[in-house]
Amino acid sequence: MGPNACEGAIRQGGLKTLWVAPKAWGRLGALREEARAVGAAVKEESIEALDRMAGGRRHQGAVGEGEAAKYIGMPELLKIMELRGKEALVLILDGVTDPNNFGALLRTAAAANVDAAVFPERRSAQLNDAAMRASAGTAWMVPLARVTNLGRAIDELKSAGAWVYGMASGDGCRDYLGEKFDTATAIVIGSEGDGLRQKIRERCDALLKIEMPGRINSLNAAAAAAVALFRVLAVRGAPGSGEISSCSDFEGR
Repeated sequence: MGPNACEGAIRQGGLKTLWVAPKAWGRLGALREEARAVGAAVKEESIEALDRMAGGRRHQGAVGEGEAAKYIGMPELLKIMELRGKEALVLILDGVTDPNNFGALLRTAAAANVDAAVFPERRSAQLNDAAMRASAGTAWMVPLARVTNLGRAIDELKSAGAWVYGMASGDGCRDYLGEKFDTATAIVIGSEGDGLRQKIRERCDALLKIEMPGRINSLNAAAAAAVALFRVLAVRGAPGSGEISSCSDFEGR
């Protein structure tokens, strides 16, 4: 639902049909041309019909229909890790169940140009319309690995040479500013309510904290991920090549 989500589906090659409201027809001319270029059908439809298709959700004059999200498997991710070597950067999501937070995290991942985002099939938000809207359509830019067992996936990444850092707080956590991030790196973000699950914490090579000089003692998940991921890029001397160039609102919901 919405121009950004439809554009994301076009980039992935999953858009089959694009409906555009009459009042948005001219404004969304570029989107219509992009859709036609990938073979999608483009149709003009009344705003009332789009409202029904969207089920009351915000669509800004554009609704698309297409294939389900495409995921990569662990063998593909491990191949990416091998090709990227010490520059590999992966975001792991542990128990992020709110689709708005999930989408915001994927937008952060896209901006940091991570090699993949890994999340479990169960006890996690999925890439639905709400998550796509929260990502401003950028979730399609990130290779997504949906795994049956997150702990096992972390073990496989470690065996492939990745150093796994869990973002946490409390005793036993190191200041993230002191890390060199000079090898393949995976950043693990937990849920905003509970943080990392114990079995995931135990699999991390190190737990990192972000010192809070202000009156609050935590950041929302997407903000914490942004701090950690862009710290990795900064230490490595590479700003990344993400296509997002504007400021974004990472407010958790």
